[in-house]
Amino acid sequence: MGFFFEPYQADRCCLCGSAESLTGEHKVKASALRKIFGEDAMAIGSFDGTSSPRSAQGPKSRAFHFSARICAPCNGSHTQGPDHEFDRFHASISEMLSQGKAPELVFSLPKYEVGSVRYLDVFRYFAKLLCCQVAESRGPRPLELSAFAVGKTDRNLVFLNIDADPTYEDFLSRFGEHQFAGHGGLMVCADSESRVPTSFRSSLSLGTVRYKFWVQYDAAVQAELQQFHPDFWGKCEVAYREAIKVPLSDDD
Repeated sequence: MGFFFEPYQADRCCLCGSAESLTGEHKVKASALRKIFGEDAMAIGSFDGTSSPRSAQGPKSRAFHFSARICAPCNGSHTQGPDHEFDRFHASISEMLSQGKAPELVFSLPKYEVGSVRYLDVFRYFAKLLCCQVAESRGPRPLELSAFAVGKTDRNLVFLNIDADPTYEDFLSRFGEHQFAGHGGLMVCADSESRVPTSFRSSLSLGTVRYKFWVQYDAAVQAELQQFHPDFWGKCEVAYREAIKVPLSDDD
């Protein structure tokens, strides 16, 4: 076991490492999907113009679950507070946007004072999602990030940016009002000179709102990744080289 990571294990909880009472976790919360889509039919896919979306059998469909596992205590009592707080946080964000206010002003509200319980619970929710995204990519378990997600530490490593989802805006201009939710998978950013991974990032979109969240790592963490988790490190290197050879277009 390293200082910063623990090796990926498919049959272990991606938050605490337990092998007992493993359950699934939604990539997008079932309650959020029900609120957005109601009883409407849903389709799931990348909507990239090349692949074909497939039908989803409702908010609880396994198609919306991470393949990464979480144990029942972590998925219940340890993260239930952050789950509920995110619902309230998103409601506040949606209300602010409907009033034409900048979403980052939510942190000027007394209830989300920096360092408060409710503030930390919002970031614990994103920490849980990020741990799941890393495990989904068979990456090692980030020890401090996962400890923060389940409330074992109050040291928040997560950065957050809130904006309007460009995919939603694009679909809105082409097709009019529609229901939309999505996630950004795992993105590993690398230094342009050294090519070493510097951050893990993901996103969550609910309607027009997009939450972008990430953690940044220094040289000590990078060294542990390279030395003790070469499979994942190698996967990151390959992805970086591919991204250099075939860069994203301006539209992408």
